[in-house]
Amino acid sequence: MKYVWILIFSCAVFNYASANNDPVILKVIGRAIVEPEYFSLNKSDTQWLEKKATLRIGISDPDYPPLDITTHTKEFEGITADYSALLGQLLKVRVEIFSFPDRTTLIEALKRRDIDLIGSANAYEAVDPQLMLSAPYMLDQPTIITRVEDDVATDESLAGKKIAMLYHYLPLAIVQGFYPQAQIVLYPSILNAIGAVAFGDADVYLGDTVTANYLINKSYLNTVQMTDFSRLEANNFSFALLRSNPQLKRVVDQALEAIPSSERIAIVQRWQAGGVGISGRNTIKFSVDEQEWLTRHGQLKVLFNEDYLPFSFVDENGQSRGLTVDVLKKISQRTGLRFETGRGSSVNQMIAELNAGTFDVVASLTQSPEREKLVNFSRPYLATPLVLVAHARSDAPHNLEDLAGKKLAVVYGNVNLSLLEREHPQVQLVPANNLNEAFAMVAQGKADATLSSLISARYIIARTYPDALKIASTTGTKAGQVAFAVSKDAPELLSILNKSLLSISPEEMDEITNRWRRAVVVEDSYWTRHREMIIQGLVAAALLLLGIFVWITSLKREVSKRKLAERTLNDKLEFERVLLNGTPHPIYARDCDARLLLCNKAYIDTFSVSDSASLKGTTVEQSLLLDPAQAAEYHQSYFEVMASGEPKFEDRQLSLPSGETLTIYHWMLPYRASDGAIKGLIGGWLDVSERQDLIQQLHAAKNDADNASRAKTTFLATMSHEIRTPLNAVIGMLEMASKTAEQGQFDRAAIDVASEAAQGLLDLIGDILDIARIETGQLSLTPRPANPRDLLKSIVRIFDGPATQKSLQLVTHIEPSVDQLVLIDPMGFKQVLANLLSNAIKFTAQGSVNLSASATHHPTERTMSLEVKVQDSGIGISVADQQRLFRPFSQVKSAQQPSGNGSGLGLVISRTLVEMMGGTLELISQERMGTLITIRIDLPLQDALHAEALVPQQQTPEALDADCQLNILIVDDYMANRILLTRQLSYLGHHVSEACDGVEALKLWNEAPFDVIITDCNMPNMDGYELARNIRQQEQRRNEPGCLLLGFTANAVPEERQNCLDAGMDDCLFKPISLSTLSNRLLSLCGEHTDEFNDGELSSVQLHAHLMHLTAADETAMHALWSELERSTAYNMLELQKLLDHRDIKGLARLAHQIRGSALILKYEALNISCTNMEIACRDNVDAEALQVAGDAISSCMQSLSILLQEGKSPTTNQ
Repeated sequence: MKYVWILIFSCAVFNYASANNDPVILKVIGRAIVEPEYFSLNKSDTQWLEKKATLRIGISDPDYPPLDITTHTKEFEGITADYSALLGQLLKVRVEIFSFPDRTTLIEALKRRDIDLIGSANAYEAVDPQLMLSAPYMLDQPTIITRVEDDVATDESLAGKKIAMLYHYLPLAIVQGFYPQAQIVLYPSILNAIGAVAFGDADVYLGDTVTANYLINKSYLNTVQMTDFSRLEANNFSFALLRSNPQLKRVVDQALEAIPSSERIAIVQRWQAGGVGISGRNTIKFSVDEQEWLTRHGQLKVLFNEDYLPFSFVDENGQSRGLTVDVLKKISQRTGLRFETGRGSSVNQMIAELNAGTFDVVASLTQSPEREKLVNFSRPYLATPLVLVAHARSDAPHNLEDLAGKKLAVVYGNVNLSLLEREHPQVQLVPANNLNEAFAMVAQGKADATLSSLISARYIIARTYPDALKIASTTGTKAGQVAFAVSKDAPELLSILNKSLLSISPEEMDEITNRWRRAVVVEDSYWTRHREMIIQGLVAAALLLLGIFVWITSLKREVSKRKLAERTLNDKLEFERVLLNGTPHPIYARDCDARLLLCNKAYIDTFSVSDSASLKGTTVEQSLLLDPAQAAEYHQSYFEVMASGEPKFEDRQLSLPSGETLTIYHWMLPYRASDGAIKGLIGGWLDVSERQDLIQQLHAAKNDADNASRAKTTFLATMSHEIRTPLNAVIGMLEMASKTAEQGQFDRAAIDVASEAAQGLLDLIGDILDIARIETGQLSLTPRPANPRDLLKSIVRIFDGPATQKSLQLVTHIEPSVDQLVLIDPMGFKQVLANLLSNAIKFTAQGSVNLSASATHHPTERTMSLEVKVQDSGIGISVADQQRLFRPFSQVKSAQQPSGNGSGLGLVISRTLVEMMGGTLELISQERMGTLITIRIDLPLQDALHAEALVPQQQTPEALDADCQLNILIVDDYMANRILLTRQLSYLGHHVSEACDGVEALKLWNEAPFDVIITDCNMPNMDGYELARNIRQQEQRRNEPGCLLLGFTANAVPEERQNCLDAGMDDCLFKPISLSTLSNRLLSLCGEHTDEFNDGELSSVQLHAHLMHLTAADETAMHALWSELERSTAYNMLELQKLLDHRDIKGLARLAHQIRGSALILKYEALNISCTNMEIACRDNVDAEALQVAGDAISSCMQSLSILLQEGKSPTTNQ
C-alpha cells in the first residue's frame, strides 16, 4: 500500500513539471472601463486589427505585484491586467494572456511571434536590439529599501553593501556600472529579494517604487522601509514588442494615449500604488542660523520611555522601535540628523536629564501647562483620545464621576491634571512615574483607575493585562497631543523639528500610524505571512497522507508492543551489566564443578586478559594463577564452601601471571536454585596489599623512632659526661687558684689545667658542630696554599709530649717529595691528623706510633698525590667494632681499654673531612696487632709567589709601637665579653671605648672617629648588622674612608661570616678568641698605618726592604726569591702579550689574579690596581680596546719591576 501511494505522488509531480514547460493561458480580470466612441484609428489600422482579431500578451512567473498578479484559478489581474483589458476595449480585439515560466522564455516566445506583447516591460527588455517599448502606462522610479533598524542616512554609492534585485528588473551591467563598489545579488522573485533584506541576507533592495510600496504595506509591515530614491535612470513600465512590428506599436500607443487621466488615477488607487512613503526629498527652507546649527550638531541624543507602547519600546534584539522612532526617521531623512537613543524610566527623570544637558530631545510627551513651564514642545505629530482604564471587574468605575472618593493613578504632568483638580476634587490623585507604573497600580489594586491615550491603552492591556484591565470610557473633550520636548535653551532645534514635522504629509503620517494600529507589538508570525500557502499545501498533502496514516497506525500498534518488551529486557540486561562491570573489585561466579560462569571487568583486568571468553568454563587450576599449589588451595576452598553451604571470608595471597603477589580479602558464598539446591558459588576479593604495606611501613617507622630515641638518650648521657668532665676541671682549678691567690700565691699549674680543660671543652663543642654540619651537608672547607711537610711537623710537635709521657716512640718519616706548596685546608688537614694521632697514642700501651708521608707529582695536571699513614701497635679493633666505628657517638670498648674518654666523633669527622678534600681514609686493624690508617688525597700545586700573597704573616702578641696603637670601639650587650675584650686589647696596647648596644655605639662613632669597631652581631635595640649598615651609609654620604669593622659572634658557622660581609663588615671573628688571633688580625691594619704607598709606585729601597722582611734576612733565601721574581716577571710579560693578542678572556683573568698575588707580597700598589682592573674588565666582558688599555697598564708596571730587579742583581751589596 505504501509503495502505491509513493508511485501516485511521483507521477503527479512528473506531470506537473512537464506542464510547466508550456505557457499557461490565463483569464484577464480587467476592472477599468472606457468609452471607445472617442477613440478612432485610420482605415488601414482598423482593417489590420479586424483581420488580427486577437491580441496575445505574455507575462512571466513569478508574480510582479501589483502589476502582474495571478490566482490559483488561472486568473490574471493587476495594473497590467487593467491596461490590457482597456487595449482590448479600445482596439476591439480579444485579449489572450500567456504565462511563461521565466523572462527569458517569454522574450524568446515574442521573438518567435508566439505572442504580440510583453507586459510590465522596462529597461530590461529595452536593451534587446530586436525589441522596443510602447508608450508607458506606469512610472518606474528605482528605490532603495532597507531594514527598519538600519541607519536611514544611506551612502548613495552603497559601497560595501549587498544589493538584492529581481533578476529582470534592470540590466545587470547598468546596475553594476552605477554601483561599482557594491555586491549585486539577483533573486528569482521580488518577494525573495525583499525577504532577503527583511531577514538580514542582504543590506538593501533595489526595485521600482510601485511594487516596493505595495509589498511593504501588504506583507512586511514593520520589517523594512523605503529609505531613498536611486539615481539610476530607468524606463517606465510599458508593453514590449518586436521592433519589426511598427504598426502594432502605433495602434497600442494611440490606445494608451486615449485612456483618460481619471481612469489612470483610479487604477493606481485601486492597487494602492500611490502614497509612496519616501520622505526627505521635499525641500525644507531652513534659516541661516538653523543651517549653522545643523552643521554643528550632526547627532542628537533622544531620550525614550523604554516601555511606552506603541510610541517607544525595546524589541527582543535590543533595538528601539515604535511610532515615535518612525517619525524620527522621517525627520532624519529631511534634515540629515542622526539620533542616538537613550532610555528613561519616568517623566520626571527624563525632563531633569533634558534640562541638565545630558540629552537633546525627549520623545513622546503629551503637552500640559505644568510641563510647558520646564520644557518647550514641538508641534504634535499625533492626536489620540484619552481614555479611562479600570479593572476588568463589573463593579469597576466607568467614568470620572464614578471615581468620587476613589484613587486615580496619574502620570506626573498629565494634561488633564488641572482639569481633574478643578472639576473632580473628590477624586484622590495618586502620582506615578510613567504609564506602565500607573497600569500596574490599577492591576494590583493600589489605584482604581488611570488615564491613558487610546492607542497606548490598547497596546499595554493586550500585551500585559489582557484579562485584568479594560478601557472603561473616553475622557475630556480634547484629544491628547503627542509631541517632542526640547530644552528652553534650544530654540533652533525646536524650529527645525517643527518645520520637519510640517513637511510630513498626512498620507505619510497615516502610513506610519497604520503600522501601529494593532493591539499587540509582535512581528508577523510565519503563519500570518504564509497562511494561504500552508492551507493549500496541507489540503493537498492531507489526501496523500490519509491513506498512509491508517497503514502506519496499524504497523505502529504491532511494533510498539515488541519494542516495549525489547526495551524492558535491554534495560534489565544493561542494569545487570553496569552493576557487575561497574564494581571496581573483581567478582566471579562458578558452577557446582567450580567452573567459571561469568566475571566482571575488574576480574579480567587483574589477570591481564583481553576477553573473558578464554576464561569461561575453566577451573581455577586451569586458569592463569602462577602457583599451582595456590590454585589447588583455591579450588579446594570452593568445594568446601559449596559443601558447607556457609559463606567464607579470609585474607589470602594471590600470585598473578605477571609475578606480582597480592594480599586480598577473599569472600565466597554459595548460591541456590529455587528448590534450595546449591548450584555454585559467587566470589570476589578486595586488594588489601596497600594496607599491608602501610602496616609494614608503620612498624619500620616505629623501630626508627625507637632507635632515634635510644640514640638521643645515649647522646645526652655521653655529652653530659663529656661536658661535665672538663667543666669540673675548669671550675675546680679556678676555685683552687682563687683560694691560693687569697694567700698571696699564684698557682700557675691550676691555671694551666683549667685552660687545657676549657680548650678541650671548646674542641668538643667544635666536634659536635662539625658532625651536625656533616649530617646537614653544611660543613665546608677553606682551601689555601700550604706546605704539607710543615703541617705534618707542626702536628708531630704537638703530640711529642703525650707520646713521651706514655713511653711511646713517635716515629716520623716524611719524604722530600712532600715538601711542596699545594692548595689545602690546613685546619681540616691538621684536625684529621690530630684525631688519628690522638687515637693511636690513646689506645697504644707500649711500642710505637709511626707517621709516614710520601707524595707523587703529576706535572702535566699540576697536582700532587699525597699519602699519609698512621700506624700503631695498640690493642687493635675487631671486625664487628669496625662496622660501628664510623658512626656518630660510637666508641669501641675492650678489656684493655674498658672505658673511652672521648665523644665518639673524631673518626666520623676525620673521614668526612678527607672525603670532602677529595680523598679516601682506609682503616686496617686486627685485635692485639694494632691499627693502620691510610689517607690519600690529590692536591693542586701552587705557585710560590701566589701562595705568599694569600698566606697571612702570623705575628705573636706583643706590645706595639706608639705608631701602631689603634683607637678601638667594642660593642657588646654582655658585660663579661666587654671586660675580656677590653683587657685583651689593652694588653696589646690599643685605646678601647665601650658601648652596650648599636644605638650607643653609633652615637660614640659620630662624636669621635675610631680605627676599628668590633661589634657583637645580636644585641637589643640595634644589632651589629644594622649598626654596620648605618656606619657604611654615613661614611659614603660624608665621603670618608671606611674604618675596619669586625663582627664578633659565638655562632661559628660560615653563613655568619657571609651575613657580616653582606651587612658591610670587613670580617667576622668568632668567640672565644685568643690574643694571638686578635693581634694578627689588627696587625694588618697597623701595616697600613706604617707602610703607605705614596703614588703607588715601588722604589728599589722598598723592594729590598719587603724581600728582606719576607725571608727574615736570610741571605740565601733572599737570593733565591730574587731570582724567582726575575724569572716569573719575564715569563708573565710574554704570557700577557700572547693572551692579549688572542683576546683570551679566561686566560687574562687567571694571569691577572696570579700577578696580583705577587703585587700584594711586594706591596706594589700600582701593579695591584692594574691587575684588579684587568679582572673587572674580564668579568664584564668589555671590548678589545678596553682589554688592551688594562693590559698596557699591567705591562708598564711589570717593565718597571723588571728594571728594579735588573738594577739590584746583588741585593746583599745594597745594604
